Amino acid sequence: MKVQSMKRTLYSFLPARLVVIVGVTGALALAACSTGGNSEDIVFTSERDSDNPDIYSIASSGGEAQRLTNTSATEKDPAWSPSRDQIAFLSDRGDDFELYIMDSEGESEQVAVGGDGTRKAFAWGPRGDRIAYVSDHDGEDFIYVKDLVLSQQFRLSTINAPQALGSWSPDGEWIAFSVSDPSGDKEGIHRKNPGGVDEVRLTENADSNPVYSPDGRLIAFISTRDAEESEIWVMTADGEEERNLTRKPGADFDFAWSPDSKSLAFISERDGGPEIYVISVDGEDPQRLTTNNSIEKSPRFSPDGNRIVFVSDSDGDFDIFSMRRDGTAQQRITATDADDESPDW
Repeated sequence: MKVQSMKRTLYSFLPARLVVIVGVTGALALAACSTGGNSEDIVFTSERDSDNPDIYSIASSGGEAQRLTNTSATEKDPAWSPSRDQIAFLSDRGDDFELYIMDSEGESEQVAVGGDGTRKAFAWGPRGDRIAYVSDHDGEDFIYVKDLVLSQQFRLSTINAPQALGSWSPDGEWIAFSVSDPSGDKEGIHRKNPGGVDEVRLTENADSNPVYSPDGRLIAFISTRDAEESEIWVMTADGEEERNLTRKPGADFDFAWSPDSKSLAFISERDGGPEIYVISVDGEDPQRLTTNNSIEKSPRFSPDGNRIVFVSDSDGDFDIFSMRRDGTAQQRITATDADDESPDW
């Protein structure tokens, strides 16, 4: 039976901690439900049990992984909801990639965004009641917002140029995104109020991947304005005080904010192959955390900021590891002959 034919209700998209119960009289009551996933659990994709990637969860200390999806399709890009009681992901079990949501145990799968178009990326809103996503329609990428409570969706920006999703501001007032515009009239980083009409252009260069700091004060982004290779920049949330953090030969990319907003973990090729570094927001004294001949990618901080999870092919296939934020106490989390990738902590 096709997933699209599953019964879809408003309640299936509410955060699991809050269930709206409608009585026969129409009165509404609130009831507590699940307390959400374990804050130490990591979700990731793996091909360990099939030829196509499925989604799994595992304790950050390692151990046995729990398989959350089991289809012949490709499932990718799992991401915890802010309350960690739901997981969103992309799947091509239909004709195109659609956006799905399930609970932390892999149950109650529902299509959040389906239909025409191919979904390419998404980002949870900070309260878990909205999701921004990129959808390809006739070869053009545009950003949309889905209200999961009201089951409404709309296109975020009216700019008629390809767009790439960045992130929500922590207060949910803005969505940062980048525009690719060969004419240059709209190229750069923009922010738009998803609940209103205000839209502001923050940069005027070929910049991309804007991500708000957890405290909402800064936006980090990727730029090639000073060099042919990508570098990591930061600016204030209003687009002021732009600064190049990683001014050194070699591409810098694939970054993530620390929960305290004081530093970023990133991948750099400044010393050869892709290795993991950490740099403070003042741009001083970047610290190299890994040293090998392998490929490292996807560094992400733990919720408490004490460790960094990452992916490495140090034994010939991609597995998931973690380490302290200073690079010590490295620990293998997964060990299979298949590729384990895309961790979200």
